[in-house]
Amino acid sequence: MVNVLLTRPLTQVVALEALVADSGHQPLLFPTLEIKALEASIERKQYDAVIFISANAVVHGMKILAQISYSSVFAVGAATAKKLNDYNISVDDFPQEKASSEALLSLESVSCLQNKKILIFRGKGGRETLKIGLEKTHNQVTYAQVYDRVICTLSELHKQSLKGFLSDSQGFISITSNENLDGLMILAKQLKHLDNLKNYPLIVLSERIKQYAHSCGFSQVIVTQDISDQAIASVLEQDNTLD
Repeated sequence: MVNVLLTRPLTQVVALEALVADSGHQPLLFPTLEIKALEASIERKQYDAVIFISANAVVHGMKILAQISYSSVFAVGAATAKKLNDYNISVDDFPQEKASSEALLSLESVSCLQNKKILIFRGKGGRETLKIGLEKTHNQVTYAQVYDRVICTLSELHKQSLKGFLSDSQGFISITSNENLDGLMILAKQLKHLDNLKNYPLIVLSERIKQYAHSCGFSQVIVTQDISDQAIASVLEQDNTLD
């Protein structure tokens, strides 16, 4: 059994926490971000297509979605598509393998969009890759920024979880986004343990996060097979260092 530091927001970590525990390892909660709803404004009431960039975008975008008409719905990946299905929203298409803006743009159903009015539901800030790609085919693209990711305030939970995690020289840290990693580094620095954490392997969801982690000084980074809680748990099951 090894310690696994889980850095997702507390409202989104329950399923992964259970999977880690079921696999025989010790989940330790170290939330780095809080998700806060934003009041977004929209330019019109009718769109040819709407795109959801995350499950959070679905949860916080329902109010606006109910106010507009649209012809097609796209999701950035399977988890986002599932969340839309949970709200009884039919999804026209989404990348079946890795979830990413690049994978979404490569779908035939998306690449054929031309001269359309498209609304992207997302969090505040973030990459411009999807918008730029869609504009290459003369689409008019606007954002509904429906939530923000705010770095957590240091708490007793952070102190106790990190103390427990660092008590063992073996362990893994789960990271789901660059912003998530930024939050980890800020909080760990406040606790004066950032250098210690860099000795542990990270489990991340994409090559992009891996590259960013390397640039931040984390040398051991494992990329999951897909973007799911089960994929994170699978890394724990397969890694030889757990024997």
